[in-house]
Amino acid sequence: MFPMHRWFIIILVLVPALLSIGAGKKAKPIVLSFHIEAAQEDGIKFSIPVKLGSQGRQYFFTRAPVFTEKDIAYYYPFMSKNGTTFGVGFKLKARAAEELKGIALNHQGKLLGIRVAPTHYSAVMIDRPDTPGVITIWEGLTQEHIKTLDKVIPHAEKVIRPGGPVR
Repeated sequence: MFPMHRWFIIILVLVPALLSIGAGKKAKPIVLSFHIEAAQEDGIKFSIPVKLGSQGRQYFFTRAPVFTEKDIAYYYPFMSKNGTTFGVGFKLKARAAEELKGIALNHQGKLLGIRVAPTHYSAVMIDRPDTPGVITIWEGLTQEHIKTLDKVIPHAEKVIRPGGPVR
């Protein structure tokens, strides 16, 4: 048996060592995040001001994202109608798709802000609660955005087998 003071010394040495194990790891920056429309009255602690549209209208979105790239099963880029930028469809994982149904019920008529790091911010209208778990950015993404997404989210062609179910 160790005397009591030896246990105390062991604890003093081990606790800081165990706490420092994870301290050196840097968190990966979030590349893709989805935010629910907020009110200006929510304040700067809880909302982010974002200018959207050709007139640069001011909107506010929750600071904490409801989804990030970790919630995406796969994505599919496409050429937008304007022919100069890309759009992207994001298929949510099962848990996130269920959460989206709840968000659609509780926030119908609000915007869902979508941030693709480092520069792109767009929004889509939350218009129906019977969502299939897909969120689409219709335009505005560049080839660089697509390359960035490809680093953190699987492309649909790598996930879906032709003629088969989604893996």
